Amino acid sequence: MLETNGNQRYIFSSPRLRESIGASYQLTRLREWTEDALRDTGVSADWRCVRPPAQDRDTETDAQWVSRSSGKVILWVDTQPQARHIIGHVTRQALAQAPGMDVSGVMVKMDGDHVTATDLKAVHARAAEYALSRPPALARFSQMPFLARAKDSVLPAAPPLGVKGEAQTDQEEALSLPARVKRHLALTSKENLLDRVREGGLPDDQLARDVPKLESLLQPQASEDSSALSKIAVIHIDGNGVGAIMSHLDKAMERVPPGDFTDVVGCERNDPDALRCFLLTVNEHLDKAVGQAFVDACKDVARWAQADAEAAGRASTAVPVVPVILGGDDVTVITSGDYALPFAAAYLRHYERHTGEDRLLRHLSTLDEAGLHCAPMTAAAGVAITGRNYPFHIAYDLAERLVAMAKTVGKASAPTRSTLSYHVLFDSTVLDAEQLLRSYESFTTRPFLLRDDAQDREGQTSWPTICQRLGAFREHVSTEAESGAGHFPRTRATRIRRILSDAAQAKQAGDNARAEGLRKRAQNEWEDAKTVLGSDLTKAIGDIRSLFDLLELADLLPDSYLSYLSNPMPDVEPSTVTRPAEDHA
Repeated sequence: MLETNGNQRYIFSSPRLRESIGASYQLTRLREWTEDALRDTGVSADWRCVRPPAQDRDTETDAQWVSRSSGKVILWVDTQPQARHIIGHVTRQALAQAPGMDVSGVMVKMDGDHVTATDLKAVHARAAEYALSRPPALARFSQMPFLARAKDSVLPAAPPLGVKGEAQTDQEEALSLPARVKRHLALTSKENLLDRVREGGLPDDQLARDVPKLESLLQPQASEDSSALSKIAVIHIDGNGVGAIMSHLDKAMERVPPGDFTDVVGCERNDPDALRCFLLTVNEHLDKAVGQAFVDACKDVARWAQADAEAAGRASTAVPVVPVILGGDDVTVITSGDYALPFAAAYLRHYERHTGEDRLLRHLSTLDEAGLHCAPMTAAAGVAITGRNYPFHIAYDLAERLVAMAKTVGKASAPTRSTLSYHVLFDSTVLDAEQLLRSYESFTTRPFLLRDDAQDREGQTSWPTICQRLGAFREHVSTEAESGAGHFPRTRATRIRRILSDAAQAKQAGDNARAEGLRKRAQNEWEDAKTVLGSDLTKAIGDIRSLFDLLELADLLPDSYLSYLSNPMPDVEPSTVTRPAEDHA
């Protein structure tokens, strides 16, 4: 087993977005290096998961792969010298081509001629044992007194790479060797991600590989006294339960009906090689589902942005999505602030649809410890909305924390639900993302469940519900100070929002007394407003926590998206998958 270690540290060790993108791309090269090692060893690099019948197998071309996921590959070879050669070849490739990346390899002897669950547990245990005895990757770059310090790093500076395509600005700066390699490969990574979108049918001249390019595409549409990107969003999305599936492969295999298993995996469930073939097929199908959900969400956002452009009298528009990372079940993108939540909701919907339509993945819902739950595969999205020049790594950390909080809500349901959450941050410095979000917890209805459900937990709002409330809010909110009955003065709504924000900041600073006083003041404002609004409108808007969300969403969601929610295009809803009776035993 060969795997990359400390991936988060490696990707986000620099505050520069370009280095994060290049580092993410380097992690995907583990497969490529392993294929090179197999060929160098004289073993076929064919990774086909469907094995021919025993009488037709050619041992010289037989597949060696067990698993090909992002940052980890597992394979089997015939001899111990072959295994040593492959591990040595791959780790040397990583050392030369991805300085700073931590790649390790271990091997164990198999119990028989086919990979079993016992073999997989043994190789993972060996890897955990080995990790305790090896020095960290950063030990390769010890700082010496006479070496120049690199910019944005504690590592020593290195000379330019001297390769074609290296940016002139990079050559002139004092950068560490890992930073130079990451920056150089960032463009390749961006183009690979954009290729997926191009194949989906979106025009190349409307796609942006980075934020400055997106800003330049949008700038002609902006007014002379405004910025094309006054706010942007970092979106992080992570699948639910994928780790549990990989940890309980035997239970996951039992969930797939015999007919689907044979047709999709290419062998029967009792085949000695079934575990290996099943694992490879899951990797392949999950990667395809994630990629297709990403492309479909980009196409949805492009359609909404086009509608808004036409409504404003503009002929065309850019697709306001910049892909950053797409690997395994993780997705990270940057969008303009107004299309961030529409993209996140669209991706979650398409992810559920594509995994629900897949003949294999539709049976691999979130597994509990007993492997009993069976429902569509789900995910959680976190959206950090910030100013244009806000540091990416801080916004990403906030988005990642939002995902963790959204997962807590989603996993509290049975079955697990897809969820999304967001936070708007313009003028605050985030020292502790979790503490920041906790301070707002009692003032909002976030995280949101992706879909409406009669079994929603008490007090937990769904995304369709909050958007429906937003429609009522926007219809009845007024900019006039004296708006009369049935309307909510925006000045009063804004004042309540400001008071609640001040209360959250006081709570974050540890001043609980002031936070409680401000909360009561906001509640009094709301109670007074309810006498003017009337019971029907108050019920349509929700409570004071909904009001806080509605005031922000009113400035975040574009008209085209709200119109789409009123008249959505037909979509296939994922349904709960029930195990055939013959499989319950």
